[in-house]
Amino acid sequence: MLLKYQNQDSEQTLREAIEEYHQYLTDIGRQILADGTEDADPIWLYHDATHAIFGQDTTIEDEAALDFWVFFGTTFSWRLLKQYQQIPEIKDLSRAILSELGIMFIPLLYWRNKRVLWTVIRNTRRMNKKWPFELPATLLDRRLSELREEYGITVLTSEQKVPSRLTEFDYSIVGKIS
Repeated sequence: MLLKYQNQDSEQTLREAIEEYHQYLTDIGRQILADGTEDADPIWLYHDATHAIFGQDTTIEDEAALDFWVFFGTTFSWRLLKQYQQIPEIKDLSRAILSELGIMFIPLLYWRNKRVLWTVIRNTRRMNKKWPFELPATLLDRRLSELREEYGITVLTSEQKVPSRLTEFDYSIVGKIS
């Protein structure tokens, strides 16, 4: 399924793209995780914005590619990464992966997805400037096509997203642990 925000020249605003991403999550039966009003850093907003700006969905392969987009193509901070790792849902997912799939699942996922990940790295090296992970609110009402042109972001085509070998992964394993 190709979502509008995954089109390189999408005329959606970043806000509209995030809303489409949230609707996609609802449509596939996933929970939309949101920041609390007391949160100093709206980490889920930052995270969801990266899905939208880089054109990634929530397959495990796209999540792996998003890791590389964030690491190489944004101004992420180690402080925020540590905060992200402390979120209960992320802890649950990490525990589920380790207990159900083993410690080698993540390296194997990256290995199987290496062609896609190298394309992401190449695309991040061609960017004009890094995407601000700590998202300024002023970017929410700008069009994706304009933002991608300004930052030099080239989203992966559906052909480029195909990994060497699909990884079997069922997000319902999280529910088995919680």
